[in-house]
Amino acid sequence: MYKRPQFRPLFSRLSEPRRFIYVLSGPRQCGKTTLIGQVLKELPVPSRYASADALEAREQGWLDQQWNAARQEAAASPGRGSVLALDEIQKVPAWSETVKKLWDEDTSRRAELKVVILGSSPLLLQRGLTESLAGRFEVLRLTHWTYVEMRDAFGLDLDLVGKSNNGHFAPFNWSN
Repeated sequence: MYKRPQFRPLFSRLSEPRRFIYVLSGPRQCGKTTLIGQVLKELPVPSRYASADALEAREQGWLDQQWNAARQEAAASPGRGSVLALDEIQKVPAWSETVKKLWDEDTSRRAELKVVILGSSPLLLQRGLTESLAGRFEVLRLTHWTYVEMRDAFGLDLDLVGKSNNGHFAPFNWSN
């Protein structure tokens, strides 16, 4: 399976000692969920993925429940820790205040839980990061696919696209 160029930096950061909350941000449908899934699958530590797309994520305490479950996984693997990935975080009410409280608790306890938050709403995500989490996070941006990525992943060839339909532009046929 093709791995986007952002795979390696995220994998590396999650392999290092706990330092920051990693924020994977980008537009909708650009591959954030796929990327975190690939990274979590290859990391040699326990991980937990939870999406705030689920209705129960809007309920009080959902974020605490996810975090506490990940804490238990981290405690069960001393020296290795665990990773918690929270997708569509901006959909959780008061998410940034809760994340700040939980992150700071883990920092003071020297917990081995690393956290990745994913989001696609720039305004809501940025507001939460700047208001509550200043100095606690690093942003990794994911964009829509570039031509080079599409060429490498799918064999896209612009010469073939331009030569189809008697020299007139024709859209790329994804079934090839």
